[in-house]
Amino acid sequence: MEKTFKFSNTHHDLMARDARHVLGWRYEPRVMIKSGKGVKVFDVDGQEYFDMTSGMMCMVLGHSHPELVEAIKEQAELFTHESSWYSNPWLVEFAELIASTLPKGLEVVNFAVTGSEANEIAMRLALGVTGKYDIVTVLRGLHGGSLAVEALTSVGGARKANLGPLMIPAHRNVIYAPLCFRCPINLEYPSCAVACLDRSEEMMELVTSQEVAAILAETIPVSGGMIVPPKEWLPRLRDLATRWGAFLVLDEAQLAPAKTGRIWAFEHDGVVPDVVTFGKGMTAGMGIAGAVTTREIAEKARGKAGIPWGGTYSGDPLPAAVALRQLQIVIRDRLSERAARLGEIQKRRLEELKSRFEVIGDVRGKGLYHMLDIVESKSGKAPDFAMAERIRYNALLEGLMVIAVKNFVRICPPLIITEAELDDALGRLEVAVRRSMAGFPKDVDFSRSSSLAARHPLAARPA
Repeated sequence: MEKTFKFSNTHHDLMARDARHVLGWRYEPRVMIKSGKGVKVFDVDGQEYFDMTSGMMCMVLGHSHPELVEAIKEQAELFTHESSWYSNPWLVEFAELIASTLPKGLEVVNFAVTGSEANEIAMRLALGVTGKYDIVTVLRGLHGGSLAVEALTSVGGARKANLGPLMIPAHRNVIYAPLCFRCPINLEYPSCAVACLDRSEEMMELVTSQEVAAILAETIPVSGGMIVPPKEWLPRLRDLATRWGAFLVLDEAQLAPAKTGRIWAFEHDGVVPDVVTFGKGMTAGMGIAGAVTTREIAEKARGKAGIPWGGTYSGDPLPAAVALRQLQIVIRDRLSERAARLGEIQKRRLEELKSRFEVIGDVRGKGLYHMLDIVESKSGKAPDFAMAERIRYNALLEGLMVIAVKNFVRICPPLIITEAELDDALGRLEVAVRRSMAGFPKDVDFSRSSSLAARHPLAARPA
């Protein structure tokens, strides 16, 4: 029997008003969230949901964390905004704390408001110092929504429609993503010897100007499929950048801090980038992001390509104070270790679901950040967009908020989740998968849920 949502008249009214007056991407139904506490959020009717996406992957300490609430109150009463020609103590302390978590040398932060801006700062650093102009990126990568980084993004969907003339021309998406589940060059790891990078370098030689300023990559490409690279991949990418005289820029907006079991995901591979960018999880949900580089690079870039970059709100005291407090708590409470421990439990439970359900083709991730690759069958590995949307919809019916984009279902709970809460949430996910395989809901429209929603002939198949 099909299960349905039961919303109040007030809730339905807000949904309709949102649809009428707010231009934005929305899942259906348009749940109106009123509050949050810990790992749960509550809609305007008081219905609770496990927030298994940590907001937009930002709330690593969950919602309404008492120490962050206190930090917000204290800072709001003291000082919230200043001219960006000046600075403040909280911003300085936040920059110093960030530097203390990074390999020696990465110690200068150019702050921004969004991850998109942070990646554009990284691009400016590379262009200004090298004097070159090609930016090379990884296929299936996503680096933000402003025009320059949108040009570097290669995850498909409606994001780039009609934008071509506005985008930077000197970009090349030529690095194959190391997606071993669907190898882009039809080999198998480890016998392939990570040949995807050899092919990528061939493409660089043929497609780029060979004046490459930077290779920009997510340490783990998330939106393109939670692609955890083989252990050789990132060190070899580092070598590739060095040989080409290009910066290696690692985008950790989706990953830092601590979600993968380390403060920075690149620590797993022992690689040191020239620039690392941060956003989302480092922000505590506030408007603060940035790019971190060496003092030498920062000084060489000064006065070139718009560096240092600054905007009206970059480095404001309120977001700086809250983000600072969050990072202090993450370090104090050793949440990277917690993510590693609970991540093993999460991975084991998701692997169990994979073994039982034909529609789960693969489970990928690190720490407390995983993704289900939803397929028509394990043997064919063909993506099943409709089934992924069914799973998301049924999960919501079970009081579980997850992200589904194309055929990927993303699981990223706050790092404060308890083992009991994790067990409860994953039990609800299993119910959602069972109901989805039974064909509920009958009508599925996955084409409008996201700027990454499928726009491919495969997506036109009847649900």
